[in-house]
Amino acid sequence: MRVITAKDVLGRITVAELVPVMEAAMKDISAGEALHPPRFVVPINEAGRMGMMYGALHNPPLHGAKVLSLYPDAPRHGLSSHQGFVLLFESEHGRPVAAIEADALTALRTAAVSMLATCRLGRADPRIFTICGAGEQAEYHLRGALECFDPSEIRIWARRPEAARDLADRFPDAPVPVRVCTSLVEAITGADVITTATAARSAFLAGADLEPGQHLNLVGASLADMREVDDTAVARMLMFTDSLDSSSRESGEIMEARAAGAIDAAYQVTELGAVLAGAATGRTSATQITGYKSHGLIVQDLAAAWHIAQTLA
Repeated sequence: MRVITAKDVLGRITVAELVPVMEAAMKDISAGEALHPPRFVVPINEAGRMGMMYGALHNPPLHGAKVLSLYPDAPRHGLSSHQGFVLLFESEHGRPVAAIEADALTALRTAAVSMLATCRLGRADPRIFTICGAGEQAEYHLRGALECFDPSEIRIWARRPEAARDLADRFPDAPVPVRVCTSLVEAITGADVITTATAARSAFLAGADLEPGQHLNLVGASLADMREVDDTAVARMLMFTDSLDSSSRESGEIMEARAAGAIDAAYQVTELGAVLAGAATGRTSATQITGYKSHGLIVQDLAAAWHIAQTLA
């Protein structure tokens, strides 16, 4: 069994190369060809939680688990908010293949699925990308936008402007302006794509400020007691997700909007994998506001881990 660290992965695996890997995994999820039972999350202390995900992928035949420390404030100490390992096994004989450090893998696969969602659900040829947040996920979504699209401008907004400036400074050679916005309304006005990648526990983005035709990747709030956008935003969106099963348990935005009466039982949430497979409809007009609610699935981790293990062999 190989042990692959984040340093082994960084700079050698890109967001763009994982997009087709994630597309295949998302199709398998919606086709029932992958196993992803509910994750376990255990409170450890006021600073963080421990999470565990496990599951299996039929094509290629793989199974495994992901064990994490989830500490939102860890980046302030130079650490990832997702610290742990993905343990990968081949399913023919049960042989352990690799233990891969989870932070870089998680950031890469999450951004890759967001780029895939943006391509299939957003308007054609998006030009202005706004990223809310300045942590690891924000960085890799910025990388993904540069690798997968032809933006004219990338904007960064964060609650701590100095963190946004630090992130922008990591891209001195970007082919387009990477601009820090101190106003959230300024950051999202005129944007084609808005990605929320924060550690927020309550909504900070108001649906009243959204514009027709925008696409949102809701990345940061992956548990039921967290959210990034308000009820109005949820009600205005044509909503998609990685897993309906996960969404029913963990989508704080959707669950709270339903409890508040902002959306009713007819409100539709569609799996991205079904859209990719042609079994469901995505965006149907240039004026719809689309949203992709990311929960992060072990199947995505396993597919990315296999690609990484094969590529770095």
